[in-house]
Amino acid sequence: MGTILTSVVAIGITLAVNYGNVGHSAQPVAQESGKTDLYTNQQANFSFKPPTSWNGHYKVNQYAGVDANNILPSAKHVVQSDYTTKDGKGSATFLMISVFTKTDWARLSNEEGPPVGTSIAESNDMVYVYTTPQSNPFDSQSEYGKLFDQLYGNLKINESFALLK
Repeated sequence: MGTILTSVVAIGITLAVNYGNVGHSAQPVAQESGKTDLYTNQQANFSFKPPTSWNGHYKVNQYAGVDANNILPSAKHVVQSDYTTKDGKGSATFLMISVFTKTDWARLSNEEGPPVGTSIAESNDMVYVYTTPQSNPFDSQSEYGKLFDQLYGNLKINESFALLK
């Protein structure tokens, strides 16, 4: 129990300390407007096609190396698809795709506590993992909460994710 609590506290402190810096190192790569674009990350070797219902409601931020590790310890790459409210005052992550070495993923998978995510693919000693929200971060009866649930419900990760050839 002490190990789990220590890990959670350490991760929480890391996120809290780096929160202000992470935004500066983020590389926004797509702000959806009129059509759904295929997001491709050559460095991480994958593509993702968001549902068309996400048009105009999300942005993608990608992180690599130390910046990815600051978001999710041991990750080599992290790509976050964030829902953004139309007033721009609220946002929450719909989907996070992370890339780990097989060794790091095996270690993380065996740790106590909630899983980091779900493995979706493996290639060249790397494991691709997706993480989705455990719950709606908005009031489920609010306009934003209802839209978040609808958009999240449209996600079909197995149909949307592909490794690059």
